[in-house]
Amino acid sequence: MIYIGIDPGLSGAISFLSERSCVVEDLPTMPLPGNGLITRKIDGRSLAALIRKNVPIGETAEAYLEQVSTMGGKNNAVQTQGSLMRSLGAIETVLECLGYRPTMLAPQKWKRFYGLDADKKKALATARGLYASAPLSLVKHHNRAESLLIAHWGLRNKA
Repeated sequence: MIYIGIDPGLSGAISFLSERSCVVEDLPTMPLPGNGLITRKIDGRSLAALIRKNVPIGETAEAYLEQVSTMGGKNNAVQTQGSLMRSLGAIETVLECLGYRPTMLAPQKWKRFYGLDADKKKALATARGLYASAPLSLVKHHNRAESLLIAHWGLRNKA
């Protein structure tokens, strides 16, 4: 069984956990045509290939996707909120096309499991503690850390 954890967004990440391996990758993106405020989007074809590479045909997997919302006082610009929801939809579509029904996981739920709050540094430290060999060497790897913690949550809770 492979557990897939996804922290959505243009700077998001995807992790693949099994008893034998731990793979962490940034979500693939591609340029968005035009000259708007949002210049990139999720590259669905590359995402599908990445999932296929890490979950070979015949291998079982469960996907856990952080549930995002445009509500909640973050004061994000409308464009940022739209981009986040567009990314979430693209990721969900790729997963469903590959035959995975993603479990939507509220951030409060998986963070509570680890005793975390919104502090990205704490999530990074927790993931480094669990998976010392994971590519989490930089502060900006907090999205990788969160995808890994989401996959680990799936492994431990088997929703």
